[in-house]
Amino acid sequence: MKQNLCIAISAPTLRALLEFQSEHDDEIDPADLADLAIRDWLQRQRELAKPAGQRGYFWKKLFLPEGTRLRVSNHMTTRYAAVAGDDLVYETMTISPNQLAQMTLGSARNAWEVVYIQMPGQREWKLALRLRHALEADARRAANRSAKPVPVPAAVPQQASPLPALPRNLPVGNLLAPQLRSDCEERRKVYRRAEDLLLD
Repeated sequence: MKQNLCIAISAPTLRALLEFQSEHDDEIDPADLADLAIRDWLQRQRELAKPAGQRGYFWKKLFLPEGTRLRVSNHMTTRYAAVAGDDLVYETMTISPNQLAQMTLGSARNAWEVVYIQMPGQREWKLALRLRHALEADARRAANRSAKPVPVPAAVPQQASPLPALPRNLPVGNLLAPQLRSDCEERRKVYRRAEDLLLD
């Protein structure tokens, strides 16, 4: 059973969607129509994000090109899956990396921490989490390179009174210690209960 959530859509967009639906005499529920439109948009975005002419599987932001192999092991068995076309396939079933990890380990785990990946043309297996962190680090470096430094405005000389010179014979820490106001008495001397006072 699918869980439905509410999202905010601008009034003009909703109006255009409902007008299109009424013009074409579709008997589709507006919520299903919106779901279909979002899925179509996601599919187009995934296609645009792929390297030109290359097929593969997207695991969140990590692109696994066709021919990539995935491996999950436990103490008894090792299971392998491969990227074929745009799907991750294990024994003729289309699955996700999380489903592969659950089938192998028998419990819900974070697939990024247990799946090892062998890219096409490479011999070594790398933990998926390390590949994900490397991808995120590359994205941060690219963002930092593309960010232009913000020009700092020239300092305008201000006519401020100079700060008083600190006495040289006192350490700086003593000057930063909290000072009691001279017009206030300490509370503990004035408001002590009689039974708390020690008798001589």
